[in-house]
Amino acid sequence: MRRWRWKYRWPGPGATARIGGVVVLGAAGLYLVVSRWSPWDRFLEIALGFAIAVYVVAVVGDRLRSAGLVVASLLFSLAAVEGYAMLQLAPTTDLTTTGYSGPRPILGWGPQHAGVFHHKRLGGRTGSVIYDAVYTIDENLNRQVVSSTTGPTIAFFGDSMTFGEGVADADTLPQAFADATERRFRVLNFAISGYGPQQFLRALETDMYRDLLTEPRLFVMLTAAWHAERSNCAESFMWHAPRYVLVQGVPTYEGPCSDHWTEHVRRLWTRTAMESVFFKPAFGGADGADMDLFAAILIRAGQLAHEKYGVPTLILYLPSASYARRVGTTDQRIMQRLRDAGLLVVNADLDPKDFPGQTLGIPGDGHPTGVANRARASLVRDVLADLPPPTH
Repeated sequence: MRRWRWKYRWPGPGATARIGGVVVLGAAGLYLVVSRWSPWDRFLEIALGFAIAVYVVAVVGDRLRSAGLVVASLLFSLAAVEGYAMLQLAPTTDLTTTGYSGPRPILGWGPQHAGVFHHKRLGGRTGSVIYDAVYTIDENLNRQVVSSTTGPTIAFFGDSMTFGEGVADADTLPQAFADATERRFRVLNFAISGYGPQQFLRALETDMYRDLLTEPRLFVMLTAAWHAERSNCAESFMWHAPRYVLVQGVPTYEGPCSDHWTEHVRRLWTRTAMESVFFKPAFGGADGADMDLFAAILIRAGQLAHEKYGVPTLILYLPSASYARRVGTTDQRIMQRLRDAGLLVVNADLDPKDFPGQTLGIPGDGHPTGVANRARASLVRDVLADLPPPTH
């Protein structure tokens, strides 16, 4: 009887090279998936795509080689342009304590737990320190404000400017207001870096802060026309933010931005440095429809503040004449539109001439300094002093 014997044969040099190529490319892809986010991610993704295309060209037959070469050439060109754009953009590098920001229900993201978080920002070109700040997050996952623990509540909503990115706890806008009013009010800071007007509206729609808003007296939102690029989900970091559309003039919630298929397509482009450097300055930004949505969201939030909490809403508006002009409007028209809808609106622009020898924006960054926050806190204090006494 014939006996069969199995023998293992090592693959030849060509097969070994192909297996090695798959392992290397797979490892590179896995690294991109599990590694911490970096501004260079899109460049690395395109470069990996180029490497995969080159690998395919090397191992496939002649029938697919021409198509592979075309794809490889296109990806190489895109990688080169993206790399050049990244060098021109020179994005900053942020080093933060683990848990400072992560997924959160309803509003999209925020601190993951209470504690003290360290945030260092480094310049993209020089690597020098732009700021090195420490943030205290309280048990409710909000930025800490030292104020009265009882009494009328003043709630601040907004983004990194209100949160106080780059400054100490003592220099944030809400803390500056608490100090300016001798800590007679209970002051809450609901702002989180990256938030837009839609987080303000969604928080009021869902009553997520109902237990904290005892004896509400005033809601404050610091905003600007360029927030329209957040309220329409255009900014790539708004991926998990609430998405609203206008239905018969009323902003209507439609789930997170990531739920809509158009955002998946747009995200492929808006995450690139090419878009920021070459296209956005000329063709990007909001349009008239986006400004309508932006204003409608703020107006609806003000209506809910009055209906549910019996308080007025103060809009601290930061003018940007050039941006408003690109959209086909003016800051004055935007502010008047909000006033006509019943919102309190204050021009929060600050003239550097009124602050000789002092800095209003963090050098190399632009976020407000403690000086600017204290000046704007005075504006809020003055508006509050002029309010009629509550009727409830």
